[in-house]
Amino acid sequence: MAWRIKETQEGEVLDNFSYIEREKIVKGTSPKVLGEQFASVHFREDTKELTSDELHYIEEINEYIKRLNTYGIKKSNEIKKEIDSTLNNISKEGNGFVKLERFFKEKAGFIHDAFIHEEETKQEARVNLREELNSFRQEHNITKREAKYPKSYILHFAWIFVFIFLEALANAYFFGQASSLGLLGGIFIGFITSFFNVVLSTIAGFVLRYKNHVVKKTRRIGLAIFGFLLLLIFFIHLFIAHYREVLQVNPHVQIEAVLKPMLQTPFALHDMESLILVSIGVLVTLFSIIKGMNLDDKYPGYGTIYRQWKASDNEFLDAKRQLRKLMRELYTLTIHKSDNMMNSLESSRDKLEALALDLDAFIATYQRYYHKAFQTAREILVDYRLGVESFHGEDDSFKYKEILNERLNSLNSTILLNLRAVIDKELKSIEEQIDNFYENQERFEQRLEEMKERYLENEYIEKVLQQVKKNREIEL
Repeated sequence: MAWRIKETQEGEVLDNFSYIEREKIVKGTSPKVLGEQFASVHFREDTKELTSDELHYIEEINEYIKRLNTYGIKKSNEIKKEIDSTLNNISKEGNGFVKLERFFKEKAGFIHDAFIHEEETKQEARVNLREELNSFRQEHNITKREAKYPKSYILHFAWIFVFIFLEALANAYFFGQASSLGLLGGIFIGFITSFFNVVLSTIAGFVLRYKNHVVKKTRRIGLAIFGFLLLLIFFIHLFIAHYREVLQVNPHVQIEAVLKPMLQTPFALHDMESLILVSIGVLVTLFSIIKGMNLDDKYPGYGTIYRQWKASDNEFLDAKRQLRKLMRELYTLTIHKSDNMMNSLESSRDKLEALALDLDAFIATYQRYYHKAFQTAREILVDYRLGVESFHGEDDSFKYKEILNERLNSLNSTILLNLRAVIDKELKSIEEQIDNFYENQERFEQRLEEMKERYLENEYIEKVLQQVKKNREIEL
């Protein structure tokens, strides 16, 4: 800002204000000559008091000092504004732990209330799913057990695709010898036949679970569908084997030409490789049926309703974990903010110290201007009195310093000194905060940890958590 001292070749100077210039005070005849002229027309006794010339000099210098004081007041206002602005920014960091604690409470309360509101809306649905599960188990006479199903469906279906791939390779080998397209044709036929075999076998295994159903009609329908699928699968195996044998004789054979003799003599296979092909298909079928049976719980429908109930409880546990995670992140963020407070305090201290140095330089230069004016007044009076003494002789009774102290205006630097005292007071406060920072931070972290745990161990949350744990016991 403009109040700061400028460095020039002549030294430190005030902005837009010049040192007093003797030439502007003494105009025309020099003080010494005027003193001689005055003494030549007055008696010695008349020279004991200040002359009109000397009073004029002092009046001119007082005008300069008046302008200097006005300048000082103006710059004091500028300095005060800058100090106030700096202190306002510092005050934002004052009571920092209190503000951070308020910040944590506000954010943690928002996170906690949002969690409670969300869980209260889901709690009724969670209870209803539990009741539906109990009703299903009672209605279908299921003993006290959890539903059993694959933990990873990705792995389960991966095995099914492995069966498809392995059988497709075997089929490709056997059909590659008979197909007119060679190995490429064998791969195509092998993949198609293997895909239908594994898919139908898996579906058959899934349907076979209905043999456990308590309703006889449903059980019979399930077994009928399983029997139909099993016959269809074996029909496909036999058709593929017959098709391969005919394909060796006639590469351009039509499907109709295979069906008729196959239906007449379905088990009349003449080629050992065809029997191996059927055996491999049956083996893959058995594995696929087992996999299909294990796609879900052995009792139809139990796995579905059990997963729905368990997912609702898992949602609460996941939400609670997410709540803990968010609280932990908020705690970490708040601690990080408190760590930054030390940097902020040190930065504020550095700013105030720099401001204090600038103000000291301003006060020193400002006072130097006054001393220069005082010295100029003394020099002028000394010159004037030298002129008087050159006519009447030396006179030690004339006290320059006392006269100037009495006649010259004083320098108004009270406001500036008060501003310097404000900075000193604030610096002392910041130093105390820095000295006690880590001790205060430790207490703050303890309070923060206690608040975090209170939010996480809320009575409602613990009540729902206990209910979830009770549900896990699978009691009817």
